[in-house]
Amino acid sequence: MRVGVRLVWRPDDIGGWLADGAAFDAAGADALWIDVADQPELDPLALAAALAAVTFRGLLVAPAIAAADTGRLRERERAVETVTQLSRGRLRVIGDGEREFHQIAGYPRTFEDMTRRWADAPLPDSRTAWREMLDEAAAAGLYGLVVPADARLLDLLRNPGDPGQRRDLELSVG
Repeated sequence: MRVGVRLVWRPDDIGGWLADGAAFDAAGADALWIDVADQPELDPLALAAALAAVTFRGLLVAPAIAAADTGRLRERERAVETVTQLSRGRLRVIGDGEREFHQIAGYPRTFEDMTRRWADAPLPDSRTAWREMLDEAAAAGLYGLVVPADARLLDLLRNPGDPGQRRDLELSVG
């Protein structure tokens, strides 16, 4: 089961947003989904380009930019191609093009490209809930889950098995 991380844009902490993306990527997230729903004035492709510079493995999934006229459509296509090259082919766009993710009606929000389905999922309460959620998604035929970015999710990705005694969480007290 693949894991995507929904990165909600934080305009007050751009460096932290990029660092979160890099941390989730390094921890093994399969995709970073850029969420700028509350800031329609932002260019998600520019944010994807910034993430491409600080990440190396996961897909970068950005919402499509609407192109009102043919000239703007050509600009959008050029921007997508540029970010695709910057990201070494990792960019995916949510839209209606042939090679893009499409949103499927229903709950939870579900997206698919040609054969793979990703669905939104809540942040799990525990390691057990996380394993159950992954098993249920696999049984439902999903390719991946998209979970909100959170420190608990980062820990689950870094330590997928039962961590036992967590010596990395102990503090030194003098």
